[in-house]
Amino acid sequence: MKKQIFWQYIIATVLLSLLAVACGPASPASPANPAIKETPVAPTGVADETIAPDDSTSSAARGQDTSSDNKETDANGIEVGFTEDGHPYRGNRHAPVVLEEFSDYQCPFCARFFAQTLPALETNQIASGQAVLIFYDFPLTSIHPQATAAANAARCAGDQGAAAYWGMHDLIFANGEAWANNNANTVFAGFAGQLGLDTAQFDACQNSSKYADAIQSDVDLGRSRGVSSTPSFFINNQPLVGAQPLSVFNQAIATVSDGGALASNEPEPAQPSQPAAAPTPATISTDNIAAAMGDPNAPVTIIEYTDYQCPFCQRHAQQTVPQLITEMIETGRVYYIMKDFPLDNLHPNARAAAAAARCAGEQALYWEMHDVIFDNQANWAENDPALVLADLAAELGLDINSFNECVDSHKYDDVVQANLEEGMQLGVTGTPAFFINGFPVSGAQPFSVFEYGIGLAEEGTLADAYVPREAAAQPTAVPQPSGPVNVPIEGAYSIGDPDAPVVMVEYTDFQCPFCSRHFQQTFPQIKANFIDTGLVRYVFKDFPLTSIHPQAVGAAVAARCAGDQGAYAAMHDALFTAQSQWSNQSNTAELFAGYASQLGLDTAVFTECLNSNQYESAIQADLQEGSSFGVRGTPAFFINGNFVSGAQPYSVFEQAINSLLNQ
Repeated sequence: MKKQIFWQYIIATVLLSLLAVACGPASPASPANPAIKETPVAPTGVADETIAPDDSTSSAARGQDTSSDNKETDANGIEVGFTEDGHPYRGNRHAPVVLEEFSDYQCPFCARFFAQTLPALETNQIASGQAVLIFYDFPLTSIHPQATAAANAARCAGDQGAAAYWGMHDLIFANGEAWANNNANTVFAGFAGQLGLDTAQFDACQNSSKYADAIQSDVDLGRSRGVSSTPSFFINNQPLVGAQPLSVFNQAIATVSDGGALASNEPEPAQPSQPAAAPTPATISTDNIAAAMGDPNAPVTIIEYTDYQCPFCQRHAQQTVPQLITEMIETGRVYYIMKDFPLDNLHPNARAAAAAARCAGEQALYWEMHDVIFDNQANWAENDPALVLADLAAELGLDINSFNECVDSHKYDDVVQANLEEGMQLGVTGTPAFFINGFPVSGAQPFSVFEYGIGLAEEGTLADAYVPREAAAQPTAVPQPSGPVNVPIEGAYSIGDPDAPVVMVEYTDFQCPFCSRHFQQTFPQIKANFIDTGLVRYVFKDFPLTSIHPQAVGAAVAARCAGDQGAYAAMHDALFTAQSQWSNQSNTAELFAGYASQLGLDTAVFTECLNSNQYESAIQADLQEGSSFGVRGTPAFFINGNFVSGAQPYSVFEQAINSLLNQ
């Protein structure tokens, strides 16, 4: 049941939340970090879902206590009802596109789909009659103990009408924090009162767990169709997994409406003659650890490789570690180990902070020093670290003479370096990086991701999340570079002094929201402080992630066609500025021609270039080139050949560039 849940949630977080610093994986992870991919399974032996005629709802078939099929509408005026076999739907029951959702009310990513994506689908495809949504329960009870109660509550509300069902559905998803860790049925009873339901009837239904069998039937149905995580969807029986962004759903619905097949619905490859072996977890030495907390005999061990000057490590320390301590470490579920991984080229003071924490550990105050180092990161990172770190040690009440003697001895230099080299051998390329019972997880993920991973590790099913058969089918990935690489720039579009001492190459995707964030928030500062002053030559390369950004290639072509008229940079800026306008449209060629006109270009020449697709091979060459250097997502940068991944804050680029200028 848990196969791939863990990575599904990581993928959803990397692609859609601000916790991620790069847009989606473009290729498998490095050999030391097994490829982790979702594997949608095409339904077998399952007939298309049929929607009941206006007068044929069968309460026996669907397990709901409603005796008529009068058309109802929800609060937004959209038709609602129940299918012949009892599943709630929203929209025109005869719509040409049937969108089936398998969901868990306690799943945070299902809630995100409800809050961020469903409203637009309702306003557009559902309200217009193009699509109908059918809802199935798929509670992941081992990790969401209240999910079944929530599903039962929605069905109990449904006893009093389809509009009541959807009203309860919406309140449950919109108020997850109110019931997930409390007496859920009491909260649901309050929702019933808000909806004006017969609360006595609702309470009796809730207290009897009336729909437990029907909910389990949904779970069994989902499993038979290959569902293993939530949310999972079928669009006219073609699977689409995860809380994907609106653009993915728009494209998928458009593809299905035109009779096409979704990319994720390709036929299953032939079964291997022997079962695929589960991935082997990394064996990590407990030598040279900086510190540890929790029960060494806990069923789950998490090892973190950290960099004290890394802003994402800081966020993990401040936002996620406290909850891990309270819910996982102090409860005996997790043993947590710290190791050092200072990224010297980006964070020149990180080693000094690592040594300070270890020296504080000699006086049994490692974790206290860990916390104040992260809390005061800006102070010591931008000033003399030795003075600031010593002041922090004094504030903690350390014997300052012993502390200074320890720091001055450089006694921990070798073990910090050993941690760094060990992490690199394990495939660590950035921080924070984690290993849960030996299985890798990258980045400052939210607590919910660790909660899932820990749950799977406790069950012994964490290996299943890494999909070894898919990984074996993929070519060996190119590791992300640990040192400078020679990125060719001849013929590429660029701005700045061609003879500038620093060359910064960006691999970008015009439809990527994180590339847009880099363009809007960080690029202007780089341009003003380094490009316009002659210190940096900035080179543009294409890396369109077509599986999630279907319009990215067209936008890249548009920029290059504008480049034929000396306006590449101007079109680049226009495309990112108007990204929300064109990224969800089908008539991008018309929009791009409009931008060309606004820029004063010869639109006839521009349109002819656009229609010729003459630059697609060059764009593909950029994509292959970037992949050969280990680029797996966008934006990705090479600064004098040194790799920097993701939409990092300006301070990261500033430090890297200044470090190179000072060499």
